[in-house]
Amino acid sequence: MRLFSRSGFVLPAAALGTAIAMLAGCTPDPEERAPQCPTAMLRPDASSFTRYDGRGTDLANLVLSGRLTDVKGACKGLLGHKALTAHAHAEMELTRGPAAAGRDVDVPYIVAVTKDGQVLEEREKLQHVTFPPNVDTVQVTGEDINFAFPTRRGLGGEKYTIYILFRLSPEELAANRRALHQ
Repeated sequence: MRLFSRSGFVLPAAALGTAIAMLAGCTPDPEERAPQCPTAMLRPDASSFTRYDGRGTDLANLVLSGRLTDVKGACKGLLGHKALTAHAHAEMELTRGPAAAGRDVDVPYIVAVTKDGQVLEEREKLQHVTFPPNVDTVQVTGEDINFAFPTRRGLGGEKYTIYILFRLSPEELAANRRALHQ
């Protein structure tokens, strides 16, 4: 018996059976599964901000507003079966207000890694943006941030969470929390 592929390559059935048997010997332990990726998410109370010039909170006093629109990431693979590598980045929308002094802004944000609710690592990032002429709202994708998560049999990335949030003042954070509870 012969099997045909789309390319027209002919493989005898006996050779196919031998190849499958050889590959079966290379499969991992059926009880051992690939580690899960960590969850990547935004913190609702720190995923937006509105900054004014200090002379009021009217639209005329708006300097900059922003909101994190998404966090994306993926697992890259295992490092010697001892660490799971992953990366994540933030996507944000920034709006320049009438009180802005220029077209260049630096927006600080934080990438934090937690395990079972405890912060293990926190990285400060700065997103530089130059608003083009006649454009006051831009979509920005932050740089990829790489991580390595310790793994062992039965423990992968599922215990870890990657949070991305804006660096906010205590007043900005309190205002966001009030708005969430309205």
